[in-house]
Amino acid sequence: MYLLALVCLMAGVLHSENDACLSRTTLIGVAGTNGETFQGLTVADFKVSVGGKAASIQSATPSSGPPRVVILLDTSSNHDQSTWAATQGMVEEFLAGFPDVGDFTVLTFDDKVQQVVHETDRATLQGTLGEMFPSGKPESEVALAEAVKKANLGFGEYRQGDAELLITTSDQISKETEQALGQQRVAGVRLFGASFDQSRRRGPTLFGPGMTVENYGPLDAASKASGGLWTRVDMSREDPTASLRSATAAGKATATLVRNYLALELRLASPVTKPEKLKIELMKGSKGKAQDRFATYPQELFPCQ
Repeated sequence: MYLLALVCLMAGVLHSENDACLSRTTLIGVAGTNGETFQGLTVADFKVSVGGKAASIQSATPSSGPPRVVILLDTSSNHDQSTWAATQGMVEEFLAGFPDVGDFTVLTFDDKVQQVVHETDRATLQGTLGEMFPSGKPESEVALAEAVKKANLGFGEYRQGDAELLITTSDQISKETEQALGQQRVAGVRLFGASFDQSRRRGPTLFGPGMTVENYGPLDAASKASGGLWTRVDMSREDPTASLRSATAAGKATATLVRNYLALELRLASPVTKPEKLKIELMKGSKGKAQDRFATYPQELFPCQ
């Protein structure tokens, strides 16, 4: 009789755990191609599948406030005058998309992590960043890995909307950095950013980014998988003035996606026992023309913790 009671109790616990794992939350950012937001999107505007199986959407709740943001900033000697101006322009425009008060942490790195600045006043942080200059030391993959790990510790327990902005002069990352970014992705942190890869430079050609969001590099892949947006910079296609305009536009678009997201409450057909492909579609009848908008969301749903 006692054994029967124990079996029933364990069955009840397992059923409760499985039932809890059927209810999941994921984030989606929807923006126009010019950086504008789409207001008033509802459950009826989305279609979701997990591992090829349809998931019902219980609610679609807009973000209630600005999320925590960690900014990882390459301040190495890999920068030249043009790339540094574009970096500052992108960060300035990104921060301008947030309220006066927020939760910001900045880590600068070259061959090691140099500064860690936490600030809640946006204007003060903008002033601090405006006074920064490249250090004269080269960037290293070890320093980038260290910066990402410190960011992981800084986030601590996940909060809805957590985001990381990484601006670096290299597209290349070490296995250690890749693993650290993977840990962030599992935790729910979205990765955004841009790379100014100096290895693509030939002679004294001036920097000029042709901005794309295509997934053809390790940072592009990590960002897309997390539900973020990556801007990969082509050094050969614009003059410095045009590149600065492009960088500030990228900063504005990134801020829009970081701040303005929807939390979709899902009900799964069965618990997720391994990473499963997540697909979110905007329905044809939803607000805005399909060619005038794009969406970012995590590419996988992980087993509940």
